Amino acid sequence: MFIDKKPEELVALFEPDLLDTNRGFNYYVDWGNIDGYKKYSIEFHAMDALIGCADTQFHSTFNELLKKVPSSVATFPYLFGLSKVERNHIWSGASQLKIIGTELDSEDFQEYGFSNSMLKNGLSDDQISEYYEFFKQMGLKELFQNLLEKSVLDYIIGVLVGLDSNGRKNRGGKAFELACEPMLNEISNNHNVKILSQKKFSVLRDYGFSISTDIENRKFDFILFDVTSQKCMNVEVNFYNGGGSKPEEIIDSYINRQADLTNNSIKFALITDGNCWRGTTNQLAKGFRHLHYLMNFKLAKRGMLDEIVSKVFNK
Repeated sequence: MFIDKKPEELVALFEPDLLDTNRGFNYYVDWGNIDGYKKYSIEFHAMDALIGCADTQFHSTFNELLKKVPSSVATFPYLFGLSKVERNHIWSGASQLKIIGTELDSEDFQEYGFSNSMLKNGLSDDQISEYYEFFKQMGLKELFQNLLEKSVLDYIIGVLVGLDSNGRKNRGGKAFELACEPMLNEISNNHNVKILSQKKFSVLRDYGFSISTDIENRKFDFILFDVTSQKCMNVEVNFYNGGGSKPEEIIDSYINRQADLTNNSIKFALITDGNCWRGTTNQLAKGFRHLHYLMNFKLAKRGMLDEIVSKVFNK
């Protein structure tokens, strides 16, 4: 249906159906990152006692909370949106939170620890007083008295979703990979072939493949392989909006990659998309002449990738 067509026919199918965005549903929030709070669910529920607490009662309630549930202190980094990396360093005891002195002429800073090891034996009155001052200075007393209404846990989930939005800049480079991954997983399941993603080619040696030193340290986006037949295909996925990306350089680089993979008996397929490819008929034709398998996202979804996998693996 697709792979036997001439290069010019494939160009005619490729160019009209380019995507305007590479962002799928799984780009915006990585819900796998929004689960670290579960180990502190008891502490979060205990801290609900501070919500809406009047000034006359807040201090005594805070003290009672930390005496009965000292591990509540470990949740404080969640409350002011400390990053996951910083939270893990502090919880492990590898570092402490440092706050510079508030006085204009002060060069001192205060240190606060939140590691589980320092909390397991409870807190002294002096330590509770220090954490109370921290709570006030950080604005958390204001949060509990005047902003939160029902649940600390609901607030924490919102904080974590907000923090994960910062991770989008890291997911931006792999947004198209995220968009293609469900399709590749489905095809691998349908054809009973294994799939790996974002690893070095050297990992294939673990499955009995011979990999040369020329490519062993290169990373791939996806690998489809079958151990029994010792057949393997690298699928690279890239989205180019056009900012500085030159189609001729892109095509040439993947032609070179394919040559290296062929020397290792690995087939190659490229799923590429984006506005970079508009009006580049000559380069697309070159790509279809020299690359084993080239397609955009919509062609892959319409069955071209499935057809290729069926041919490569004789399924």
